[in-house]
Amino acid sequence: MSNATYPNPGIKWGLIAAVVVIATGIALYYTDQPIFFSLRFNFIQLLICAIAGLLSGLEQKRRQGGFIGFKAGLQPIFMTFVIGTLAGTVLTYIIVNFVDPELPARMKAMDLKILDEMSKTHQGPGVTEADLDARLTELKQSDYSITFVRSMLSYFTGLFLDFVIAAILAAVIRRKRIA
Repeated sequence: MSNATYPNPGIKWGLIAAVVVIATGIALYYTDQPIFFSLRFNFIQLLICAIAGLLSGLEQKRRQGGFIGFKAGLQPIFMTFVIGTLAGTVLTYIIVNFVDPELPARMKAMDLKILDEMSKTHQGPGVTEADLDARLTELKQSDYSITFVRSMLSYFTGLFLDFVIAAILAAVIRRKRIA
């Protein structure tokens, strides 16, 4: 891909991250749905975007002759996160609402079963029967559905963490010219 096509390597690496996030999400959906439906998928997605973002920033640094300021490094790195995270959010929304609408109910039933078994078998120090009953009641009342509004709120909230990580990566690759 030429520089004229992608002046911001964040777009190219964001699309690459999106493809990897989607492929990983689909693979997890077919092999391990509890991981796909949990925060672990978000952390996997974050790691994929961080690696692609770092490569994006390094490509921008290379284009500028090995020197890059914080702002110039932050732009392509954060753009990678924006695109890659959006792909993961859209994938989850589509799978949960169109491909497998029963997935949230199955995951809730699995969580209830696990919590119920834990309450019958072990109680850690300081954990009372009332605490476990309260947690079980809370879980029964919780809503596992993923609406469009919930997806977008999650996406925009996640962008704050993405920005912090992008800023850290931009600071790491920063290298100014010595005047």
